[in-house]
Amino acid sequence: MNIPPVGTQSPPFSHAVELGAIRRFVEALGLKYQPYRNAEAARAAGYRDVVAPPTFMITLHGLPIPGLDLPEAGLIHGEQTFRYGESVVANDVITVVSRLTEVKTRGPLTFLTLETTGINQDHVMAFVSISTIITRESQS
Repeated sequence: MNIPPVGTQSPPFSHAVELGAIRRFVEALGLKYQPYRNAEAARAAGYRDVVAPPTFMITLHGLPIPGLDLPEAGLIHGEQTFRYGESVVANDVITVVSRLTEVKTRGPLTFLTLETTGINQDHVMAFVSISTIITRESQS
């Protein structure tokens, strides 16, 4: 396992948020809120277009962080939190960057904290995701 220095970040990666992707996500979850489904309802609710549900942000991944080489097996997703800014709507372009913000070792366990930020085409923060990944060095 290789871990780069804290502060190392991924190159930016831009996602064009397609209406069809929002619709498939909403259908898969069985969500009925009309602004997730209909542009007129979304505009009446104050959104610019069909709005993505907050959990849609999990689909907006960044590129790998250079030098962060995690094992293929034995990873545990320890925790995930989100902060939300400007709503993400159909036709937005969200640029995502992930950054390693903390590394802690406790015995055989290593805790990695990753912060992923999504910024829209107007340079406004759409979301920040903070996740903790736990890994155990293999005992050979």
